[in-house]
Amino acid sequence: MQGDTSSAPRPVEAPDDNARLMARLATDFVLRSLQLAAKQHDGDLIMAIVAAAIVSANTAHLNPIAGAPARHTDLDDVAPNEARRPVSVLAIAGSLGLPFETTRRYVNRLIASGQCRRVKGGVLANAEALSTPANNAVIVGNAANVRRLFRDLRRGGVTLD
Repeated sequence: MQGDTSSAPRPVEAPDDNARLMARLATDFVLRSLQLAAKQHDGDLIMAIVAAAIVSANTAHLNPIAGAPARHTDLDDVAPNEARRPVSVLAIAGSLGLPFETTRRYVNRLIASGQCRRVKGGVLANAEALSTPANNAVIVGNAANVRRLFRDLRRGGVTLD
């Protein structure tokens, strides 16, 4: 039917005048972070993303919530294996939008390399693998990326609240 715009994309209101700047800077941040992570996994970006998703799922409950402080935040204070919560391969696949079999193969490679282990309820990233100099370098590099993102946002006139 001519003139029917019900399925046409609706314009999105920008949160403020700096929306394009924020998008550019956020994209730069993500790309720099992915480069660091992929380098740690021999250039395998999907492996890096699966590994990051496992670590994130294992430790999400340690992040600050409703006035409670974050735990295990210092570079030398890796959350012990007992403090981590397992995540299923199915949950990782779903969170990343990857096929289950693809995710399972990547998880199996992470287990074979000692970066993760299978436990009741799913998979855990090994605290020992997360406290290596190579992993610490990625964390320090990402911390620098976050500082750069916030600095560039402030320079661009973006109000951070």
